[in-house]
Amino acid sequence: MASRWTVGVDFGGTNIKLGLVNGQGRVAHRCVLSAKAMSRPSQFVEGIGEAIESLARRAGTRTSHLRGVGVGAPGSVETRRGVVRSLVNVPGWRDVPLRRWLERRLRCRCAVDNDANLCALGEWRFGAGRGARALVGVTLGTGVGGGLVLGGRLYQGAAGAAGEIGHMVIAPRGRRCACGRRGCLEAYVGTAAILAMGARAMRRGAEPLRTLVREAGGRLTPALISEAARRGDAEARTMWAEVGCSLGIGLANVVNLLNPDRIVIGGGVANAWPFFAPALMRTVRREPMDIPAQAVRIVRAQLGDRAGILGAAMLVWDEEGARGERRGAGA
Repeated sequence: MASRWTVGVDFGGTNIKLGLVNGQGRVAHRCVLSAKAMSRPSQFVEGIGEAIESLARRAGTRTSHLRGVGVGAPGSVETRRGVVRSLVNVPGWRDVPLRRWLERRLRCRCAVDNDANLCALGEWRFGAGRGARALVGVTLGTGVGGGLVLGGRLYQGAAGAAGEIGHMVIAPRGRRCACGRRGCLEAYVGTAAILAMGARAMRRGAEPLRTLVREAGGRLTPALISEAARRGDAEARTMWAEVGCSLGIGLANVVNLLNPDRIVIGGGVANAWPFFAPALMRTVRREPMDIPAQAVRIVRAQLGDRAGILGAAMLVWDEEGARGERRGAGA
């Protein structure tokens, strides 16, 4: 007998988060695995297979009775076939038929998409994007991901690669990006860029940032730069304003192109929201054309690390609904 439970899997660069989700979007049981221990595709399939079996037992069911399993992967995904073309910063993942392998391992329906797409989908349905007609989701972290929910549907583009906001060029011949190109938004607002700016600020004598880093054992993090800004460090505050302005330039182009009514910003770097949001808001009010600029609201994500889990569950539900529509059309 089919279960009411769906499992959402959020495959991050550091951790893999799994949750058992009911039809109302409640995450009843969760577990977290180390991504480093499952860097190879075969390890990933076996590791999360065991974790999903454990979650199913906690719900009193079996994997073959689950409504399905959705996976958000941090890279390029061919969504129709569930093939992972490549993963950001994870070697060895090239044209991996993840959907087929998981379905064989778990004996239930599986679906795979880009992780930023699924965070946007989760926020649209259950979080800060509820009620939006055209939503742009942005995740700020090691990379800068994007997802589009237009007209109530996840928009994936002709080849399933839509929403790569982090690789819009905002400065021709600008900074080198991890993708190999120059001037990408990610090269100005991703974690590596923020840490480089923080290191430059420390060399100029930024206090209390230098003290905070020394007390933390010498390791600079975005969280420490945020704390320095909170304590009044002028260099740290200027740096976050630069991040907000650069992000605003990228999003101004998105506003002109798509005319969204909501932009939802999440990811670890979004914890610095009080320090970069004012410059971001000013830029997005000033740079786009008047009509789309007036229509959009920019808000911080609400779901935290549940967004990817819930979006992955929704991917299963949406694919289930699409199959039902196709059957109905063919009847």
